[in-house]
Amino acid sequence: MEVAILAPLFITFLAGLLMVMRVQHGSAVVAQAAADAARHASIARTATRARADATSSAMATLSDRGLRCRPSVRLDLSGFHRPVGRTGTVAARVTCVIRLADVALPGMPGTRTVTKTHRSPIDPYRGRTR
Repeated sequence: MEVAILAPLFITFLAGLLMVMRVQHGSAVVAQAAADAARHASIARTATRARADATSSAMATLSDRGLRCRPSVRLDLSGFHRPVGRTGTVAARVTCVIRLADVALPGMPGTRTVTKTHRSPIDPYRGRTR
């Protein structure tokens, strides 16, 4: 009788623990993808190249770490418009919807949206192409 009462509670606890672990892992991977995207954008010579490099870098990081989602990568490349010798930054914001349906119990949410932003400085004396 005790097993009949405690087993559902234990299963619910394990499902909740799995959900928390998946969200934590997803959050860490999305943060790494944002950092990689910002870094790759900051070393590019043009804003157009920065956008392409940052997006491909974020997608590669998410894929390499096994996070399956449809990410959104937004970039703030206004630092590229500063004159030579003035500091600027680029910011990468990565949003990913993490699926929880395979570990969730009925009544629990099926997805969780994780958004992380990272900034990286642009070298004020970098070479530029026009």
